[in-house]
Amino acid sequence: MTAALAGFADLIARTVAAGRPARVPVTGSSMWPAIRPGTVVTVEPITWPQIRPGDVVAYRHRDTIIVHRVVELREDHLIAAGDNKPLFDPPVPAAALLGRVTSVPDPVPAPPPEPAARTEATVWVVGDYAPTAPPGVRLRQVAPGRIAAELRAVAGTVVGLSAAAVRPLSALHTTPPGPLTVLVGVRYGSASQSGYDPGGRPLLPPEAVHLHVRASDPLAEVDSADAVRAVAETLGRFDRAAR
Repeated sequence: MTAALAGFADLIARTVAAGRPARVPVTGSSMWPAIRPGTVVTVEPITWPQIRPGDVVAYRHRDTIIVHRVVELREDHLIAAGDNKPLFDPPVPAAALLGRVTSVPDPVPAPPPEPAARTEATVWVVGDYAPTAPPGVRLRQVAPGRIAAELRAVAGTVVGLSAAAVRPLSALHTTPPGPLTVLVGVRYGSASQSGYDPGGRPLLPPEAVHLHVRASDPLAEVDSADAVRAVAETLGRFDRAAR
């Protein structure tokens, strides 16, 4: 959720820096249902050591104030995401933090899904490196410039493997039965964003896939060979559980 008005971020930053709480109107649905669009939240001053995972914080991104939940706190930055967003925010430096948002309920956990029967699974490896296919997984090498065009002809569920994905590989449980395509070696976001997948990977909008998953810790990179092995292992476990 964001709040953006000319000079508004400066005003909020000065208010909180002076030790006073600030009222911030938010828009968008990235924190739905914990925070509804149009809600006015209170941002209270907080020091870096007081932050805990699960807190909802306000931070500054250029002239915009972002209101998202903390996932991890690291030495000089934090990892945050909207409750209703599939990708983590780029790392938030300590200097960008404005304060903690009060009176926001915890997200409601979704019930664990039943394993889905898988009829067909293909892993697309984008780029020059083609790892050896593990047992039970069909690999396909895809040229970076052909991804968007070829995706239009794909049936079934398309999954994007990304270090920025909020959900782990176990979220493959949530895909419906039928053909499954997993993309490895792609970055997701807008052209103006950075911090998700360095290395010049091809860029797709997040909505180009049905589900985003990650194979390691938040924002931790996994090379193509390890990613393919992790997908193969996960799919193998699910196939055995569904029998």
